[in-house]
Amino acid sequence: MVVDGTSFWSFFKTWTEICSARKMFPSLSLRGCFLDGIIDYPIRVPFSETVSPLVSSSLPPNLQKNIFRFTSRNISELKAKTNDEVGGSDEDLKISSFQVVLAHMWRSIIKNSGLSPEELIQCKLAMDLRRRLNPPLEKECFGNMVGLATTTTTAGEMLNNGLHWAALQLNKTVRSQTNEEFKRFAENWVKNPKIPNGLMVNNSLVVASSPRFNVFGNDFGWGKPIAVRAGPGIAGHGKILVYPGTDEGSMEIHTSLWSHVLQKLLADEDFLQHVVCINRNQM
Repeated sequence: MVVDGTSFWSFFKTWTEICSARKMFPSLSLRGCFLDGIIDYPIRVPFSETVSPLVSSSLPPNLQKNIFRFTSRNISELKAKTNDEVGGSDEDLKISSFQVVLAHMWRSIIKNSGLSPEELIQCKLAMDLRRRLNPPLEKECFGNMVGLATTTTTAGEMLNNGLHWAALQLNKTVRSQTNEEFKRFAENWVKNPKIPNGLMVNNSLVVASSPRFNVFGNDFGWGKPIAVRAGPGIAGHGKILVYPGTDEGSMEIHTSLWSHVLQKLLADEDFLQHVVCINRNQM
């Protein structure tokens, strides 16, 4: 709750620099709450919201973890095909590599979840808001400045439309995360604080981390890291963490899914032609 992924990996990078004597006196870029003068302090969080359920290192038997790798070639092919189908000259409508990978994962998981067409589904994407605020915060600002961009549709609508449609919905949601939108959210939150426990998600994907984080640039003196693993923090159906892959331009998608959904996903030829399964139940 104190820091987000941007701050976490900034801390990690500084730690390695201290260990290698490249930096002796690290400094933090801090900024007060941007709602100063608008809200009354202190913010009173109900006791019930402060009690977090324990996260076990073992998953329930009906949940499984898996890692999928998208190579740079996989991503380029998906991105080119998707942007061609989206069309248009508006640069804002250009689908990013991350958006097309996430759309492929989301659509494939829904396809193999056995949901009724009318069931609502959501993709909740944790976003860094530093540069989206007005005035913007420094990229290095230490703390937690994450907003949850939520795309909502139905299972039927998702499956009746192509990959480009799913990617476009994510793109529109990302573009909707403005200073005004986050300010409204924050003002409402301080009036009624809610702390999500993040364990079980129904018909939803919750996506965190980023392929842009400098995961493999952290050397404590033992050499370049060879892998990153999420650990017990990724628990619950629909939890996804995204990391850069070891090869330039690649991505790794760490998933926690119901066992029956994962089994179908691993047999889905349309899904697997764009992705490689590299690890299973060893996260």
